[in-house]
Amino acid sequence: MTKLTKRLAILLVLALVVAGVFMGLNRLNASMTDDAHYYQRTKATNTVDGVINLKTYKQSELERLTKITHGTKYTGNHSLDAVATRHVYKMNGKSIRNFVGSDGILQIYSESKMMTTPMVKDAAAFWNRVAGYDIVQVVDKAKASDEIIHDAKSKDKYIGGQQYDGTGMKFYPANWKTKGFTAAEDQNNREAVLIREMGHALGIPTLGGGKTGGNAGAIGYITPEVMSVWETGPNMLPANRKGIRSTPMDAAAVALAGISWQHPRKLGAAVLSGQQMTVIYNNGQLSTK
Repeated sequence: MTKLTKRLAILLVLALVVAGVFMGLNRLNASMTDDAHYYQRTKATNTVDGVINLKTYKQSELERLTKITHGTKYTGNHSLDAVATRHVYKMNGKSIRNFVGSDGILQIYSESKMMTTPMVKDAAAFWNRVAGYDIVQVVDKAKASDEIIHDAKSKDKYIGGQQYDGTGMKFYPANWKTKGFTAAEDQNNREAVLIREMGHALGIPTLGGGKTGGNAGAIGYITPEVMSVWETGPNMLPANRKGIRSTPMDAAAVALAGISWQHPRKLGAAVLSGQQMTVIYNNGQLSTK
């Protein structure tokens, strides 16, 4: 073996060692972050100490919006009253986070087989129509997204949801129950969960009544509010037989959430004027009324 050959062999060995080290570090980083940099490119954000931008709405408008979201025993969220009384967007003393980037639009990419891309586009269109503006966009590249919707496995019985640890929006197909539901009812139930979790990504808390919106969930009380406990099938309400229907509460809630974004947006014009249209999703079809 010549000197040149020996040197080339040594360089090759060194290159393989360096490559192995980098691969090991990358695997270690992935295991430590749980792919946080891949599934969520925009960190969960909120305003400093929850304080809202008072230039977005007049005080009278804030009072009207919070009155709409106050709801009843099993709808609404009393925490949102603080927007008008203390000018903060908080729940249980903590600022409500969102994943809307500095452009004021939630960019979503989907790798989920359970929540298909057409379903994700319908959920995005649902919120865009409720808000009256484009606030959610489904992108075709992971790198262009704020976060990624994907499937995963869990030993728990959870069906998935919005994560706040950098791992995006997860769903667990193996945990999804379909017994007792028709194909159309199953489709609506999946879409309801998707719309709900997308609402959380926008910064809307649970709207199920009480101080933190948890009254309905605590006793399994089914409601027509998609941001509360929505279900069709064996437990269906008459109001849920025709699909998922938005309410003025949804519009008021997303309007309040928009104040807490990096780029605050005024979204409540229609609901404040009493001209809010109803957005309906039913078995793959999206319409307005």
